[in-house]
Amino acid sequence: MTGPPRDLVGYGAAVPRVEWPGGARIAVNVVVNYEVGAERNPLDGDRDVEPLVDIAYAVPAGARDLHKESTYEYGSRVGVWRLLHLLDELAVRPTIFGCGMAFERHPAVVAAFVERGCDAVGHGHRWIPHLGLDVAEQAADIRACVDTLERMTGRRVLGWFGRAPGTIDTRRLLAEAGLLYDCGAVNDDLPYFTDVEDRPFLVVPYSLDVNDVRFWRGELLTGDHFETYVRDTFDVLYAESARTPRMMSIGLHPRIIGRPGRLAGLRRALEHIAAHPDVWFAGRDEIARTWVEQFAPAGAWNLP
Repeated sequence: MTGPPRDLVGYGAAVPRVEWPGGARIAVNVVVNYEVGAERNPLDGDRDVEPLVDIAYAVPAGARDLHKESTYEYGSRVGVWRLLHLLDELAVRPTIFGCGMAFERHPAVVAAFVERGCDAVGHGHRWIPHLGLDVAEQAADIRACVDTLERMTGRRVLGWFGRAPGTIDTRRLLAEAGLLYDCGAVNDDLPYFTDVEDRPFLVVPYSLDVNDVRFWRGELLTGDHFETYVRDTFDVLYAESARTPRMMSIGLHPRIIGRPGRLAGLRRALEHIAAHPDVWFAGRDEIARTWVEQFAPAGAWNLP
C-alpha cells in the first residue's frame, strides 16, 4: 500500500497562535450538507439504493425504496428552509458542502444560498465515496462538482469534502484541480499543511462527532442530546481558547436536523455560543484564507 505517511504527532504542544479576525478566540463554522438528489437511486442508474437512512427496510437489488426517497426529500422540501430561517434569525451564515447533482436539481435552494453569501465546498458530483473508483473517475467527479458549483453560485470553489472514505489519490487530485484545501480529516481542531507531491497542501479538519448524522446512527435521540453535545464541545474549546485560539465545526443535514424536534436543540446550542464574546461565526473559506495568510509555507499549492 502506497500513499502519504501518517502524522501521529501534529502540532503537539507547539500549537500555532492564529489571530482570528477581530481578535476572536474561536472560529465556529456551521456546515449545511446539501446532498439530496445526489444519493444512490435506481432512477440514476444505481443498482443499489442509498444505505444511510434512519429506518431501513429490505429492498431487492435494483428496486426503488420509496420510503428512503421520501426521507431524503424532507430535507429539500421542508428541512432546508426551516434551517435557513433559523440561521437567518441568529445571523449565522453557513458553509454549504454541496453535491453538484443536488445543486442542479434544486436551483431555488442554490439561489437562497447565493443570496445569503454562503461559501460552497465541493462534496462530490454524486454523493458517493471515491473509494472503489479509479483515478480518472475520481478526477472527473471532482471536476464535474466544482464546475457545477461555480456555474451556479458564481464563486470560485476553494475547498473539498468528499464522502468518506477518500483515497490516497484524493489530495493530489484536489491540488492538481486548483483547490486550496481539503476537509477530509477529523484529526485536529485547527487547520494544518500536509505534504502532497512534495508541496504543502492545506487541510481544514471537519467533525463527525459534532454532527447531526449521529441521530441516524442511534447515538442521539432528542434535541436536548444534540444541544448538550454541541454546548459541551464549545465550552471546552472556548475555555482552551483563553490560552490559544481554537476552531469548531458543526455538521448539519436538512433532512436530519430540519425535523422540528431536533431543530429546537440546535437553536438553543447556537444561542448559547452566540452569547459568548469573541466568537467568530466564520465561513470555511474565510478560515482557510486566514490560515494561509498567517502560516502558508513557501511553495504551498494554489495560494489565492
